[in-house]
Amino acid sequence: MKEFFFRYGTFTFWETTNTLNVSNVTLNYKPGSEMNEDKEMKDRIRIRANEMFSKYGYSKITMEEIAATLGISKKTLYKHYSNKENILKEIVSTAKCEIESFIEELINNKKLQFIEKLKIFMNFIAKQTARLESPMIDDIMKCNPEIWHDIVEFRKNRTYKHFSELIEQGKKSRTFTKNINTEVIVIAYVSAIHSLISPGTLATLPISVDQAYREIMKIFFDGIFTEEGRNKYRTTGLLKDNMEN
Repeated sequence: MKEFFFRYGTFTFWETTNTLNVSNVTLNYKPGSEMNEDKEMKDRIRIRANEMFSKYGYSKITMEEIAATLGISKKTLYKHYSNKENILKEIVSTAKCEIESFIEELINNKKLQFIEKLKIFMNFIAKQTARLESPMIDDIMKCNPEIWHDIVEFRKNRTYKHFSELIEQGKKSRTFTKNINTEVIVIAYVSAIHSLISPGTLATLPISVDQAYREIMKIFFDGIFTEEGRNKYRTTGLLKDNMEN
């Protein structure tokens, strides 16, 4: 059995047969190729737009410029995204999915020692927090308050869940003291981070956002580490400046 395809305009036809010859030309097709091509193009557009928004700001980039840098027509671009805001929403949605998947996998990893898991978690969050200083984020805060609110609510809600799980794992591993109230600790953490990423705070910080985050974490963890946890913290370099993880 052989697979074949042919395309006419925007239509693609699929069939499985022994042989098909049209005007002495054998045609081959694989099911789902049209869908795969559409996804690949959407991903290309999203990735390039994200790069451009991050570098120059969301408001300064046009749909025409996105199409030009990709070497595609405006018609092709508008086929996949009806406007620039839809691209931005796709960027945010994809980022949320990637962050959620990474943290869920990390928290559920039973092979890592807790202190290493905490190290990876904090460096990952620090790296994400550093991205708040990009021109794109500044534009979203000012010009797209609904999308910014969605980002803030996502961070807030997922932080409650994930940080609560980490604190409980830390207690079980004797890295954190058992008599601390997990809910109070998580509320304090979320409040600190929420204050840090507010537009007013970001504009007045004398240091970078990720540096501020690291300082908060140093103070934060010093109060809940056991002596064993504190020693592990010092020897493993929990929040390395190079963010190698």
